Amino acid sequence: MLNRPELAQQFAEFKMPAEVKSAYKAGVQLVGSLGFTKMMMFANQVQLTNDDIDYFVSTPPCRMEDESYEDMKARTRLTQKLNKYRAHLYDYSVYQK
Repeated sequence: MLNRPELAQQFAEFKMPAEVKSAYKAGVQLVGSLGFTKMMMFANQVQLTNDDIDYFVSTPPCRMEDESYEDMKARTRLTQKLNKYRAHLYDYSVYQK
């Protein structure tokens, strides 16, 4: 399992496969928007958990003590995407009886 700062950096460096990008350029919408597809592919690749989502959503948008400006930008971008697609990513089945 990755620690959480590495997870934000890995999202910043994540590249979608060329065939998926070319399909969107050709006008074929596979699952949803390009941003949605990227987030779903990333979450599947790193096995994103509810704890990871909760951590990033609850972290304030200001820079942490030992965090560089670039790391803060990467974390903020991931947090924004997680907030936007949280309903699709969050595993609510763990709360059902």
